[in-house]
Amino acid sequence: MLKGKSLHHLALAVTALFFFLASIKLILSANTLALSVAVFTGTFFIYRLSVWVPVLSWSRRFIDFYSRPKAIELATYLIIILSTFYFLNFRETTLLISWGVFSTCYFLNIKLGAFHFKGLRSIPLIKTIHLSLLWTIIGFLFKQEIANNSLQISEFIIRFVILFIICLGVDLRDITKDEKSDTITLATILGFYKLKQLMLITNLTLICSLILIAPDLTLELLIALMLFIGIFILKINSKPITFTIIMDGTLLLYSFLAFMAQLTRF
Repeated sequence: MLKGKSLHHLALAVTALFFFLASIKLILSANTLALSVAVFTGTFFIYRLSVWVPVLSWSRRFIDFYSRPKAIELATYLIIILSTFYFLNFRETTLLISWGVFSTCYFLNIKLGAFHFKGLRSIPLIKTIHLSLLWTIIGFLFKQEIANNSLQISEFIIRFVILFIICLGVDLRDITKDEKSDTITLATILGFYKLKQLMLITNLTLICSLILIAPDLTLELLIALMLFIGIFILKINSKPITFTIIMDGTLLLYSFLAFMAQLTRF
């Protein structure tokens, strides 16, 4: 039975799938099913890789792992993902591969002689921007409906800001653990309450923008309001599960409601 990190990774994979389905024109076809399987399996696979932490190194084997994956599990993910390529065209396959490579930049270790890069998650602000972009891109990478370009850009920015706030909330949750391990994040640099204030200001700015500029985006406004209330009640001694429910729960709810809204138009 799935538990712990595996259960968390499964929830994230489901969220990614909803994000994807909420952004495309829903059509019952082998192509749509293949893309759905690839996004779901790929997301789960990427998060499993982040636990195993692959290392590219000249001094060791070219690809090694700090925590070695089981060969059968690794092979299963690769076979499922590769099998979906049969139903996809060259552009879609290229986008999927690029998304996967971009994802691994978050945690991939590279050791070349004296040079050692511990992935983008070792760079405080960049790691948060990278994660937010990664999750935003999932929803827009395979957008298959014609829409006004300005509307697409505004939706992209709004979704990015929501995800950026959620990613900062993860830094808040892990602040004690990161301080003990000397991991540098925005939370450890600014402190819990200064970062919380920054999140509230950013969130309030988003809410005002949605009301004044994009009043038709009612779902995004609802999610932004929920996030503001959730962040407001967070304290440094709040249990990790509280952070997870507020941050990951809001992300899952957002993606599910967006999917349901798209499904009603199908």
